[in-house]
Amino acid sequence: MIRYDTIRLAGYVPAPGAEWTVPYYTLSFPQSHRKHLLDLYRLGLKRPDNCLGVPVGRLNALLQALAPEVVSVAKWLDVSRDEPWLYARRPVPHDVFSTLMHTWVRNLRPEKEHRQAVREALSELRLGELRWERREIPMLSRTPTPGGTAEPDGRLYQLLPDALADRVLGLKPFSYAGGSLEFRGVARRPSDRGAELLSWPPDRHEDRDGRTWWFSALLTLTLQTVPFSPEFRIHLRCGVRRWATRTGLHGLYLPPRQATSVYLLANAPWIADCPESWASARFSVGRLRYDRELRARRWEAGGPDGMLSQLRLRQPLPEPDDLTRRPVDWLTGTGQVTAAVVHSAPMGAHGVRAGLMPGDRVPLTEWFEHALPDELVRAPDQVRASLYPKSRRRAKDHDEETPEPDAPETTARRREMAELLEGGPLRVEFLWLTEPIRDAGVQALATVLGLTGETVLESTGEAAAPDGETLSWRTPELTVELRLARIGGLADNLGLSADNKWKTKALHTAIAGRREQIVRLLPDTTADSRASLALLEIHDRDAYTPRSSDPKFALRLGFRDAGRMTQFVVNPRRVTVKPADVQTARARKLEACWTDGFRQLGHRAMPDHGLSSAVPADTQYAALWLVKRRRDSPTRQADLVPIAIRVRPGEPAPERITGWDSRTGEWVSYPTLLMRLAESAELPTADAPDEEPPGADANDPDETEDGEGTEPGWDRDSRTEQRRRAVADTVQEILFSLRDRPTLLLVHAQNARQLWPWLQNGRIEPDGIQLHDRQIQRLALQGPELRLVRVRDNADTETPQWWGHRKQTADDGKEGERFGIATGLWKPPDCGPRNRVFGSTGEKAGPGTNVSVMASRWAFRTYTRDGKRGTTIDTDKLAWNPGLLEITVAGCRTDDDPELWAALTHRLRQSPGRAPLLALPLPLHLARKATEYVLPTTRDQSAEPAEDDGAVQLCFDLGVIAP
Repeated sequence: MIRYDTIRLAGYVPAPGAEWTVPYYTLSFPQSHRKHLLDLYRLGLKRPDNCLGVPVGRLNALLQALAPEVVSVAKWLDVSRDEPWLYARRPVPHDVFSTLMHTWVRNLRPEKEHRQAVREALSELRLGELRWERREIPMLSRTPTPGGTAEPDGRLYQLLPDALADRVLGLKPFSYAGGSLEFRGVARRPSDRGAELLSWPPDRHEDRDGRTWWFSALLTLTLQTVPFSPEFRIHLRCGVRRWATRTGLHGLYLPPRQATSVYLLANAPWIADCPESWASARFSVGRLRYDRELRARRWEAGGPDGMLSQLRLRQPLPEPDDLTRRPVDWLTGTGQVTAAVVHSAPMGAHGVRAGLMPGDRVPLTEWFEHALPDELVRAPDQVRASLYPKSRRRAKDHDEETPEPDAPETTARRREMAELLEGGPLRVEFLWLTEPIRDAGVQALATVLGLTGETVLESTGEAAAPDGETLSWRTPELTVELRLARIGGLADNLGLSADNKWKTKALHTAIAGRREQIVRLLPDTTADSRASLALLEIHDRDAYTPRSSDPKFALRLGFRDAGRMTQFVVNPRRVTVKPADVQTARARKLEACWTDGFRQLGHRAMPDHGLSSAVPADTQYAALWLVKRRRDSPTRQADLVPIAIRVRPGEPAPERITGWDSRTGEWVSYPTLLMRLAESAELPTADAPDEEPPGADANDPDETEDGEGTEPGWDRDSRTEQRRRAVADTVQEILFSLRDRPTLLLVHAQNARQLWPWLQNGRIEPDGIQLHDRQIQRLALQGPELRLVRVRDNADTETPQWWGHRKQTADDGKEGERFGIATGLWKPPDCGPRNRVFGSTGEKAGPGTNVSVMASRWAFRTYTRDGKRGTTIDTDKLAWNPGLLEITVAGCRTDDDPELWAALTHRLRQSPGRAPLLALPLPLHLARKATEYVLPTTRDQSAEPAEDDGAVQLCFDLGVIAP
C-alpha cells in the first residue's frame, strides 16, 4: 500500500495582505418599508410581539425559480438595520422586480380578512421609487473573533462563492480524454449556502440492459471558517448530479413529505413583461411536491397557495404530471423550456452511481483553480501529525474474512459477555419471517461468539409460539440460549387507513394495540429483570402503506414493555448483489446485526489508543448528543432529549459503558439507558386532537430543522432559547459528575452548536467554556483534568474534500504527482506547538473498498489484471470517499500538548477487529446510536428506500406505495 505523508485539500484561502472587490448592483429597502412589511406579517400570528423580523424565504424561492440572476443574502429582514439583501450583476428591470415583490407581499398575508391591509402596505411601499445602485463589494472582508477565528462579512457566504462561480464560467470547457464538459450556473437560496455549477448538456450512460441514464458534473462552492484561524476558506466539492428518468405506469415516484428539485432552463425570460435581453444563462430551480389534500403533484413556490399561479409568465412551467411522465423529453429540451428532475435515493436505483473518485475530482479541481484570482491561493497541504506515532495494528484488522470459531477474539468476546452478564447466561431471541434469514441468523450468532460443539435443541412448548424452539450452546466462558419463533402478525403494518394515517388518536390507538399484543405473546423476562436482546426480522419499509403504518416504532416500545431491547433485520424486496455472493452478504449482514445488538447490551470492544503513559491511565471519555424530536415524528410531540455517554476502558464490563439519566442525575448502564430513553418516546396519555401535524409551523421558526431561523426573527423567549437553557443546565450537571478523574469530553459541531451556541466557530475560545448566556469561564473551573474536543464532519462541505498527495518520478524520468486515499491524523505544515485544529481521515470502506482511485465517470481508463491490460469506464461504480473529520481541541490544560488529545480522539475511531474507522469517535458513535430509542424513525437514519432499492418504482406503480 502506498504511503502518503501529505494530503491536499480542495480549499482556498486569501493570500497574505490581499484585497479583492467585485461590482454588484444592490437594492436597499428603507427602514420604513421594512416596518410596513413587519406590521403586515405580524397580523394573525399567535405571538406577534415575539416576531422581530420578516421572513423572506418565500421570496427567495420565487427569485430562485424566476430570476436566477438575483442573489439573496438573507433569510430574514431585520427591521432595525437598513442594509441591502438583494444583489445582482446587472440591474433588475423595474417591471420584473415590481411583479415579484407584489406577488410576495400579497403572499405574506393571503387570508381574506387581511386583503385591505395588504393593499395599504403595497401603497406605502412605493416600489417604483426603489433604485438599484452599483457598489464595489470587498470579497475578503473579515474581522477576528475573541477566539481568533476569522468572521467574514455575513453577505460573503453567498456573494464570494457567486463571484468565483462567475469566473469559472469564463473558463474554457473542461477537457478529458474523449470529451469535454461545459458548465452553467445554478440559482441558489441562502438556505442552500454558496454557489453551484452544473455541466450541460448532460452526459448519458447506457447500462447492460440497454437503458439510458443521464447525469452531469456538479461543482459546489461554499465559504467556511476554521476555528482559531485568522483566514476563512472556500471549499470546492466535486460531485455528480443524476437526473431522474426511470418511470412506470404512473410516472416518476416523488418521495413523500419532501420537495423534489427541478432544474429549469428557458430560452427567454420567465416574466411576461421582462425584456428579451434579461434571459438568463443560469438554471432556475423549482420544486415539485405531492399535495396530499389535492392528491396531485404541484409546483411549490412559497406555501400551499403557490405564488407561481399568481404570475403572468411568458412561458408556462411544465405541467407536473406531464413532467413526471415524460422526464426524458423535458430533459433533452424538446421545447422552449428544458426541465431536469433531480434523482434521489427514494426514487430507486440509478444506472449512474453517486460520487467521484480522485481520478475525476483532482483534474476538475485543477481546472477550477485556473479561475482563482491572484488574491486567493490553495490552502497548504496538510502533513502527518507524527509526534505520537500510531501503534502497529494487528493483521486481523485488515482481514475481513470470518474469524475461526476458536479465534482469540471470539474467546475474548465470550469472556467479556460473561463478565457483562455477571456470570449469567446470554439469552437472546430471534423472531423471524423467512427461513433463509433464520438459518443465517443462527449461523451468524455462532460465528460472532465462536460457538462450537453440539447444539442442544429444545421445544419451547409455549402456546403463543407452538413452532418455536430454543437452541443452546455451552462453552467454558459462556452459556448461550437462543429462542427462535415466527414473528407472525407482529411484523404486519399497523392497519391505518389512508384516511386516518395522520390522525394522532388513530395512530396512538394502533401503536398501543400492537404493544399489548407483544406483551401478551412474549414470555416473561428473566428473574433478575435484566433486559435481554431480541432480533426481529421485519418487512422492507415499502411494504407498509401508508408509511405511518410502519410498525417499527410500536415494536421498539412493545418489546421494551416486555423487557427486551431490539435489533432489526430487514427482509429486502430485491437482492442487490450477485447470486454467488448472496449467502456471504446475508451472513455478514446478520453478523453485523448481532454485533450491534450486543452493543445495546453494553458490549463493545474498546480501542487501544497506543499512547501509553502520555494519557493518564484512569482517563474516561464522555460524549454529548442532542436529539431534537419534531412534531411530525411518531410521537407527534416536539421534544429535546440530551444523551450523554461515559466510557471507562479500565472498569469491569458492567460499568465500562454508562449513560447519563437526566431525570435521576446518575450514570446508569448502557442497556438501562436505552430502556429509559424509550420511555421518553412514550405517547401522550391524554387524547390528542385528530388533526394532521404540519412538518413545521410556518409562523414558528423554532420548528425548523436547523433552528437558524430563530435569529433575528424571534426573541429570546422562543422555544429555541428555552432549549438552550435546558442544554446548559444538563451540561453543567454532567460536567460536575465527571470531576472525579481525567476526562475527555467529545461534542459534535453540527449536532450541538444550534442549542449550545458557544460551539459555533464565531464564539468558541481556546480553553474556555460558556453555557448559554452565562459568562465565559476557564474550562479548568469545570474540572482541573477536563479536556474538551469538538469534531466536525463533511456535512454541507464544512470540511473540504481531500486526497493523498505525493511526488513521483515516471519511468521516463519526468516528475509527476500521485494521488490516492490515506489514513491518518493531519495538521497544517509549520504549525506551532499550540495548534488546535487537526484532520482525521480513514480508508475506503463498504461497497467502495474495491473501486480504483482512478475510477472515472466520463473517461475510459486502462487497467492491468492478472497480467492482462484492458480498458474500462466506471460510470456504474459507487465512488465512496472517506470524509475529513475535523478535530478541534477546544480546551485542555496549559501544560498539555493539544496534538496528544487530537491523536487520542483519532484513535477512538479505530474499531478493534475491523479495518474501516468509525465515522465518529467511539463515545460519540455510542451516543448517536442511542438515538434509535428516542427516534425509532429518525432523521439520523434514512426513512426512505436504500440507494439501490430497484423495486420502489414498481411498488409505486402497483399502488403498494401511496403517492
